[in-house]
Amino acid sequence: MHNSHLSIVLGFTLLLLTSATKAEPAKQTARYSLQSPDQQLALQLEVKPEGLFYSVNYAGRPVVMPSRLGLKIKGQAALGSGLKVVQTREREYNQDWQQPWGEQQTINEHYRELRVELAETGTKPRQLTLAIRAFNDGIGLRYEVPAQANLQEFVIEDELTEFVLAENSHTWWLPAYRNWGPEYQYLRSALSSVDVAFTPITLEARHYALAIHEAALVNYASMTLRLVNDNTKTLKVDLVPWPNGDKVRTAAPMQSPWRTIQIAPKAIDLLNSYLTLNLNEAPAPETLKADNSYIKPGKYMGIWWEMHIGEKDWSPGPKQGATTARAKEYIDFAAQHDISGILIEGWNKGWEGEWWQRKPTFIFDKPVDGLDLEEVTRYARDKGVEIIGHHETAAGVTYYEQQMDAAFGYYEKLGIHSVKMGYVGTRIDGDQWHHGQYMVNHFQRVVDTAARHKVMVNAHETVTDTGLRRTYPSLMTRECVRGMEYNGGSPDTGNMPDHTTIIPFTRGLSGPIDFTPGIFNFDYKKHRPYNRVPSTLANQLALYVVIYSPLQMVADLPENYAGHPAFQFIDDVPTDWKQSRALQGEIGEYLVIARQDKHSPDWYLGAITNQDARKLEVKLDFLDPKARYEAQIYRDGKDADWETNPEAYEIKRINVTAKSTLALDLKPGGGTAVRFKQR
Repeated sequence: MHNSHLSIVLGFTLLLLTSATKAEPAKQTARYSLQSPDQQLALQLEVKPEGLFYSVNYAGRPVVMPSRLGLKIKGQAALGSGLKVVQTREREYNQDWQQPWGEQQTINEHYRELRVELAETGTKPRQLTLAIRAFNDGIGLRYEVPAQANLQEFVIEDELTEFVLAENSHTWWLPAYRNWGPEYQYLRSALSSVDVAFTPITLEARHYALAIHEAALVNYASMTLRLVNDNTKTLKVDLVPWPNGDKVRTAAPMQSPWRTIQIAPKAIDLLNSYLTLNLNEAPAPETLKADNSYIKPGKYMGIWWEMHIGEKDWSPGPKQGATTARAKEYIDFAAQHDISGILIEGWNKGWEGEWWQRKPTFIFDKPVDGLDLEEVTRYARDKGVEIIGHHETAAGVTYYEQQMDAAFGYYEKLGIHSVKMGYVGTRIDGDQWHHGQYMVNHFQRVVDTAARHKVMVNAHETVTDTGLRRTYPSLMTRECVRGMEYNGGSPDTGNMPDHTTIIPFTRGLSGPIDFTPGIFNFDYKKHRPYNRVPSTLANQLALYVVIYSPLQMVADLPENYAGHPAFQFIDDVPTDWKQSRALQGEIGEYLVIARQDKHSPDWYLGAITNQDARKLEVKLDFLDPKARYEAQIYRDGKDADWETNPEAYEIKRINVTAKSTLALDLKPGGGTAVRFKQR
């Protein structure tokens, strides 16, 4: 990829600037309205003596009732009441931009913006600016604290932001402040039964669906949402704290992340929204000028799954997975197929014994005995395959940062341009939450350091995505979800069959997911008698389309793929797309997604169901109406069932056009994967 392709601007920009010349008296209520370009969304802001309040309507219906805004500053009065309006500015912006890689090549960024500059009325007035943007698919709102004499270095001990929702909606949510972060299965309840939740949190009301999250999280704490009043259905921002209770340590000038509300007629429409990406900045000029040819989407496999199912081990010894011989076996298989990278977990010194139970001992520039990394890297390069690095920190950030620059320098010297980060542990450095400001800032240093050494980042056990991949195109994908590893490596149980029909509507709204699909062998009872991958083989294929990531793992062992006819779909399916469309689906039930290859006219479709069998009719009107296609269909076998017969599948080929309708017969825990090859 040439660096000039990182940001291609298309379309037009329309700027309408107005400003209030007179400050509104603090004793009166000042009201301001903002509508989306299509006028379906309407936000009203009220500046009252007792505080700031906003409300949101959609299609003429209330979605967010009057809800408080403001910041609580440590040792000072809250910043949000007794404010007067100094100036307002409005503008409309409409521009297309292109992702260097992604699920949608061209994205339209069209919004109307209201900026309200506020100041207190006392003798030492502090200043605050609200920035609000209304898109056709949602709202973004953030706080900006300008440079000023009366507020310089300060601590935010609470954020007053509320979401007083109009309905007690069905809610899909993950409990926050648990030991393993977001690596749990989603709960479905009434909004009134929510406790404190990670975002994105997704709600289905009678006439609309919405999701609340954040965008552009930098030098701030992650946002969770706490239900503070179940009668009024009030969710309040609860920032993940430092150990002493501080939420954000900062100084003016500063700006918070955007608080986002995605709104759509139905839940399936939320998946076609790019609100989070649109609220992030384009790459900096120096990023665009750099050599970014190392940033490449692709598929990878590696020495990983065999550890989770108990066949091999991360530690050196008789069951050691990371050996020169085993790595070459993976490289040989990858070289025969469209697999660009090989991950080797346990490659470096320091993995001995129960490494997750002790302070970290990893050394990030010394290979383990039994693995010649230089030889493996050379062998891979000669076969057109790249090695993917691995930095497991065992949640020891301070220890890791002492080696971080040298570690990435070591990779650069070897020609390794991708790394998988890991932060396994219940707390960072013993007492920090994985989603607090401490970790947010650390992860930014990781991304910056990796980019200096031309290394892409795939992060596990870290901060949930907030769209920063737009600003930092080397930040490829993250886990931040209960992934495939729990199906093979969890000591108790894996995921439920409906898990993958939930996460695209929840965690997936925040950004790419490194879920690691592609399991073909469902029998590993020798070491994991109580674990199962809760899907059929056809479902595993469909996940390459349903769950988006620019780096997709081909997760099973090469010997389980060798000679398998169904592997052809993994061979063919790309990871970089021209366009994507969520076609049908209900949260926790089923999902159908179609995507067009960025580098060919071909389309791909993935359909999955939960534990229930179902039949679907899918119109193929997304195809080019002037073309004909061969539909190469990988579907559940007649008796396929995730519990009793997961490996049963069929391959069928039929001719179709954009006028065709495809009948899908999804078995329990099943799926269908289709390649539409233009004839």
